[in-house]
Amino acid sequence: MKRKSTGRLKSELWNKLRPEIDPNPLVSEIGDLLHKLLGKSERNVNIAHNLVQYLTQKYSVSDRKTGELRSLIERYPEELAAFLDGISFKKIQLFVKIAGQLPPTKKKPRVKAKTEAEAAQRRKKSKNRYEQRRREYREGLIIKQFGKFPRFQAVDPHSRKLPEGPCLDILLSGGAIRMAGHWDSLENLFGEDRHRFPKSLRDERRGRTKVYYLDAFIECLIHLLANRDSHEQWLPEGAQRDLVLRGIIERAHRFSQEIGDMLAEKLRPYLR
Repeated sequence: MKRKSTGRLKSELWNKLRPEIDPNPLVSEIGDLLHKLLGKSERNVNIAHNLVQYLTQKYSVSDRKTGELRSLIERYPEELAAFLDGISFKKIQLFVKIAGQLPPTKKKPRVKAKTEAEAAQRRKKSKNRYEQRRREYREGLIIKQFGKFPRFQAVDPHSRKLPEGPCLDILLSGGAIRMAGHWDSLENLFGEDRHRFPKSLRDERRGRTKVYYLDAFIECLIHLLANRDSHEQWLPEGAQRDLVLRGIIERAHRFSQEIGDMLAEKLRPYLR
C-alpha cells in the first residue's frame, strides 16, 4: 500500500475529526418537531432557525479545544491514524459478531392483488397518498413572505421598507433544500409543482434524497419569471413582482455582497 505523505495525512485527519455542526439537519428536525407539536405555521421556520443559531453558538466547541486537536494532529499524525484504524476495525468486528447472533427476520408476505383491476386501484391509491403528502408543502413561501405590501406601500414598491422572511436563508447561507415533500423544498418556496421547473437542475445526492443549492433555485426563479413553460404566470409583471424581487436581493445582500450583486444582475431584466 502506498504510504500517504505527512501533510496529506494531517489534512485528512483534520477534515475527519474537526468539530463541525451542520445547521441544516437541525433546522429540519426542529421544524418537523414544531410542526407536530404546534401545527403548521410559517413561524415554525423562523423559530427553528433562531433556536439552531442560539444553540450552536452556545454549545459549539471552544477555540481552545480546536487548538488542542490541531496540536495533536501536528505532533502525532501517524500514531493518531493508526489508532483510528484500530477503532474502526474493532467496530467492524463487533458488528459482524452481533449480526451473526441475530435471529433471521421473517418478512410479512404481501397479499397479492387477485385481479388486475384491484392492482390498478392499489397503485392509484398509493399515488394519490404520495401526491397528497407533497401538496401539503406547496405554500408559495416566497410570495407570502416577500410579496405582502405593508400598509400604504402598494403605490410605492421602491420604498426601503421591504417585506421579508427567512424562507431563503438556508440557500443564501450555502445550505441545500429538497425538491418537494418538505417545508424547505423548491416546491414549497414557489408554490408550484416540480414539473414546472427546469429539467436538468444541478443536485447532490444525500442517501436516497437529492438536494439543491442556490444555483438551482436561481435557475428555477429565472425559468418561472421568463414563463418558459408557457403556463400561467407565476409572478406577473407589476408592483408585487418588483416588491418580491427587490426584497430577495436585499435579503441576499445581508448574507453576502457578492451574492446580492449577482442576484441583482440576474434579476435586472425582470424589474421595472
